[in-house]
Amino acid sequence: MKISEEQIPDLIRKGKDKEVVPHLYKKVFPLVENYVRKNSGRKEDASDVFQDSLLLFYKQVIKNTFDPKYKVYGYLYRISINLWINKIKKEQKIQYLETVGEEALEEEPSHWDRPSERTDENVLRTLFSGIGEKCIELLTYTVYYNLLMEDIMLRMGFTSVDAVKMQQHRCKQKLIKEIENNPALADRLKGI
Repeated sequence: MKISEEQIPDLIRKGKDKEVVPHLYKKVFPLVENYVRKNSGRKEDASDVFQDSLLLFYKQVIKNTFDPKYKVYGYLYRISINLWINKIKKEQKIQYLETVGEEALEEEPSHWDRPSERTDENVLRTLFSGIGEKCIELLTYTVYYNLLMEDIMLRMGFTSVDAVKMQQHRCKQKLIKEIENNPALADRLKGI
């Protein structure tokens, strides 16, 4: 059976996985493997990333949240690349932490433990407390960790990237209002 790219979502909904999965592996996996290998990965890494991408794609198709304006092959490839980039970023942070030896434990307490520095952190916590835990988490992922929208969607259980973007916009607006409504905090933020 010859499968066109446009037929894939319908075939998935009809339960024709045995035809779709090998087809997607044949068309998209070599591109993903090539990218992963060129960017510090192995074939096994590419396989893991591609399987995760397939699962995400399948869930979106089944829940009717996959936007048909996207080409399936490009969409799967893009998800795979984003997942690989996020995995590499996360591993680099972990490797950096692992390189800190016991000598770090014997040093003076870090500047974060000093009372004068902790007041800055408390100002930020006070400012953020008014926007809610979900917004704090979302803004931390987008601003501090610079995660891709697809990754945030998966981590936080959003139904689409558009939903993440909309919530991010709302959270930023809440934060702006907090700053506008509390000039004393805004003044203290300038000194941080």
